[in-house]
Amino acid sequence: MFQKEFSFCLDKETTKRGCVQVNPSDLYSPETGYGFVTKENREKQELLQIPALSNGFIPMDIESDRPIPTSFKCDVLKQGNYLVEIDAENDGTQALIFLERRRLYYIGNFKGKKTFSFCVNVCDIIPEFKEKLYYDKDLDITWIGKGIKISRIEVKETNCPTIFIAGDSTVADQPANYPYSPGTSYSGWGQMLSAYLNNTVAVSNHAHSGLTTESFRKEGHFSVIESYIKPGDYFFIQFGHNDQKREHLKADEGYRENLLRFIKEVRAKGAFPVIVTSLARNTWFKEGESYNDFLKAYTLECEKISKEYDVPMLDLHGYSMELVIKNGLLESKKFYFPGDYTHTNDYGAYIMAGFIASEMKWTALRSKENCYKAFEGMLREDVPAWEIDPELLKMPTQKEENEVNQKSYQLEMDRLNEIITNK
Repeated sequence: MFQKEFSFCLDKETTKRGCVQVNPSDLYSPETGYGFVTKENREKQELLQIPALSNGFIPMDIESDRPIPTSFKCDVLKQGNYLVEIDAENDGTQALIFLERRRLYYIGNFKGKKTFSFCVNVCDIIPEFKEKLYYDKDLDITWIGKGIKISRIEVKETNCPTIFIAGDSTVADQPANYPYSPGTSYSGWGQMLSAYLNNTVAVSNHAHSGLTTESFRKEGHFSVIESYIKPGDYFFIQFGHNDQKREHLKADEGYRENLLRFIKEVRAKGAFPVIVTSLARNTWFKEGESYNDFLKAYTLECEKISKEYDVPMLDLHGYSMELVIKNGLLESKKFYFPGDYTHTNDYGAYIMAGFIASEMKWTALRSKENCYKAFEGMLREDVPAWEIDPELLKMPTQKEENEVNQKSYQLEMDRLNEIITNK
């Protein structure tokens, strides 16, 4: 069984235990199989430039006091689920930990030392703007915060259920520019759901921008899930935003037929389907006088299918629409990427994922089937609210490219040296 341990402390004892000693200059390469990912090696390795095959963070030529992520990558034995244990310390300021394709696993303000344990899925994927399947056997771990430092990371194979996710851009693992700001980073709720789950379940998100119930299958994304989904796994599905743009994918026609086919095929694999209704847009009549619901027909069709075929339904559309109406047109903009009324930012996606988690718990309480009752045991109990600084909802200012290129690279290296040597 695969197991590997990395030490970020300059400590002889960790080397004696068989840990791999990591130094600030250890940048990831396929030859070594581990190391940090920075702007320097990203520019030299093509695969590191594809967000879906790396940490999901893209360096941007701006000067900002917003944080720069620290990202570590290591090769694993094969695709599957891994238990990741992280020893960290923090000074009480906000810290975030992402795994894989910018999937959030922790946000909080802990002080002192703390050990985290997460379950993460490593899976092949067809990246956005690509037509072929890319095999993935790398694990990415990223932490953000002025005070957080990582002293040890252990990765080992584990056997647990996986939540596979199918959907569109409002669900997908979206990349983000750095220096990082949660208010100005696109995000789907699928990449925030892991923050609400404990280490007994993993998430494998295959949602992509622009997809419908039809193109998700035609472009090969469902084939990837079919290859890996096993008895006891779950299949969360949310479409509608793009289906409604196609005449043949009307709610009670092509959309319905495609959903039913997914449900049938997933059940044949011994896995359990869950329908999620479409995230509501921040769309209004007459500049905020009354709400304009574009997706009502698709939500109603989901309700019908849920009742007819006994499939749990998580009504994200109803919840998000109520949230938008409660806050109004202008105040609701804080949940969405600046200037966008469809796609949430990290902050908004985190809130939407929180609703998904609460609906999982409610499903567990009312379900008669043990497979869905198990949801309750998968959820964390200590997930904090995300208190966001209004300044982080604003777009950062662009600076001179040459000046910033050098400065951003130096900031990354300074941060790595600080993490490794100040232990």
